[in-house]
Amino acid sequence: MSVTEDNKQRNTEEDEIEIRLSDIVQFLRNSRKAALIGGVVMLLIGALYAFSKPNQYSAFVTVMPEIQSKAGGLGGLSSLAGLAGIDIGSSSMGGSVDAIRPDVYPNVLQSVPFALHLLQQPVYSQLLKKETSLQTFFEEQDGQSWFGKSSEGENDEKLIVLDPNNRSKTLQITKKQEEFILKIHEAVSATFDKKTAIITVSATLPDPVVAATTARLSLEYLTNYIVSYRTEKARNQVQFLTNQVNDAKSRYQRAEYALSSYRDRNRNVFLETAKIEEQRIQAEFLLTQSVYTDLSKQLEQAKIKVAEESPVFKVLEPSLIPLKKSGPKRTVIILGFAVIGVLLGIVTYGISRFRNSTK
Repeated sequence: MSVTEDNKQRNTEEDEIEIRLSDIVQFLRNSRKAALIGGVVMLLIGALYAFSKPNQYSAFVTVMPEIQSKAGGLGGLSSLAGLAGIDIGSSSMGGSVDAIRPDVYPNVLQSVPFALHLLQQPVYSQLLKKETSLQTFFEEQDGQSWFGKSSEGENDEKLIVLDPNNRSKTLQITKKQEEFILKIHEAVSATFDKKTAIITVSATLPDPVVAATTARLSLEYLTNYIVSYRTEKARNQVQFLTNQVNDAKSRYQRAEYALSSYRDRNRNVFLETAKIEEQRIQAEFLLTQSVYTDLSKQLEQAKIKVAEESPVFKVLEPSLIPLKKSGPKRTVIILGFAVIGVLLGIVTYGISRFRNSTK
């Protein structure tokens, strides 16, 4: 080995820092005071934070929706394949399946129209001892919290509408409404179990009665939305046929009256021209009668189709008022803050020792 390589090896060995287990133990012993102080300080901060958060109550409602299939003989095979996680397309089965899949149902409860609808629904608050809207409940809860109070100027800014005349023809909300919408989306959720085809709607709020009511209202909105979606085409058909039937009925009644009136006026007339006119009026009457009868049959069939297209939702577990709080986990929060404080104390001691050693 050359002299140069020998010198490089010695310099490398001198630059290496040997850390023994005893050094780590000694460092932890020396930093225990800083760790204790950091842990106690963060424990107190964690306690203040944990007890400042209100109790949360969770309410659940489970429902089993009807999964419709119009795929003929392969409908059962499609359902079994769906449970196994295999998607058999409608084209391969020669038919059509549900226009809206059950796994899309939870997205309905994360929409802005749902949140705006829910905010206006009346709920009874066990904390406020009165019935009010969900939006008013949130407003009063914010007014009572430490972090929810804001100045009057900030409240005015949150009520500003960007397009007062709605020239954009779009849905617009204020900043205050946006805050409430975010709270709704955080509080309400839905899950779909592909194996059991069960939908679970949950609501977590500071009031147990409001939580149970919100879960029930969310399920009602979801079921009404799905029923409306599935039957919209059939209901439009019913509305169209209803208008046509009313119009055909009016023409049928006018033609019937015209035929009866003509026969009364020409009861003893035996002219051929009178007979020709009677035949013409009678033909018009029979035509309007046939059209009215056919449209009435189509209307009844369309009403039956609406009933057939309406899905069935079987509630397995109704919404119950929770008796025990679901959060916050104050012990876990306080311990978490304490652990962070201990680590911060050790890191702070290590940084200060390193600075002192480099001076």
